[in-house]
Amino acid sequence: MFSKITELDKMVKQLAEESRELFTRFYSFDISTSSLAIPKEMEDWVKERFGSLERVERQRIVSIKNKFTGEQSLFNELRLDRPIESKSVIELAELKERKNCTFCNPETHTPADTFGRIKGDYSITAGNIAKYASYHSLIIFNEHNPLEIKREGIADYLRTAEHWFEEASESRGGKLHKFFLWNCLWRSAASIIHGHMQVTATEERYGKLEVLEKVAAEYQRAFNASYFDDLYRVHKSLGLASENKGERILVYLTPIKEKEIFVISRATKSDEMADTISKLLRSYLDLGVQSFNLAIFPLGAYHIVRLLDRGSLEDRNSDIGALELYAASVISTDPFKLAQVLL
Repeated sequence: MFSKITELDKMVKQLAEESRELFTRFYSFDISTSSLAIPKEMEDWVKERFGSLERVERQRIVSIKNKFTGEQSLFNELRLDRPIESKSVIELAELKERKNCTFCNPETHTPADTFGRIKGDYSITAGNIAKYASYHSLIIFNEHNPLEIKREGIADYLRTAEHWFEEASESRGGKLHKFFLWNCLWRSAASIIHGHMQVTATEERYGKLEVLEKVAAEYQRAFNASYFDDLYRVHKSLGLASENKGERILVYLTPIKEKEIFVISRATKSDEMADTISKLLRSYLDLGVQSFNLAIFPLGAYHIVRLLDRGSLEDRNSDIGALELYAASVISTDPFKLAQVLL
């Protein structure tokens, strides 16, 4: 049922009644046309850059909002027309340069946690030297280049992270909230090239996760149904979801930034999702994604994975501004086009 986000109104009308009611329970949206007056002096430039004057003078804009979480994304047809094509990742010399890399020698060049290091087959832990939680550490990959992604490596990183969390909880003497994140390369806020994940264990759940937890609980009370199961059903009805070994994969309707994928899993530990996560990351690389953010966290009976693209490593412009920080996300990738390539 692939189409495009600017035809969302038509797609929703075509849904079966039950699916349409579920969609409107979750989402509100608005499709409008914005008009411009192009000076004669700009006409040739506009035609060359965008193909025609009409496309710029009358722009179709979609705003979609999740009624429960408040997540909102804005799509401009002018930004969305580029096709999503598979392409090779650019080979950058920095990804292969190991000289002076402290993470290539973690046991002598990184601090250890007070309870020691945990070693996996493809990774080792280290204490984060500038923490933002009492328990905040690194899973340093044996592989220097973070874009060298293999299933066995992903499984090992996550398994090592789970062991670290168990040690942190035991050290604390009580159950803590776990959160795994992977900022891959400098567009994603990584300060070191060498492949590594971060893990935190906190007594209090992070604020945004607490909001999502409350949303899920209130939804269960109001509708006697699982928020995450119904979220999947909405996306599935529009052709924006599929499954891999029990993991539910959503091309998210209200992405924070480009190409966001939302995974819902019944896994008890994150490493049980290694197959799905590694497949998604390899698909990302096939699409030419060079820098990404990945987050994994448990919520109720589920593990949630969120993954998004942070753009070209050669782009000097930031992909996030004041509107994203304080209001709504501006998105340049059509989720329906992404679903057609990814699912």
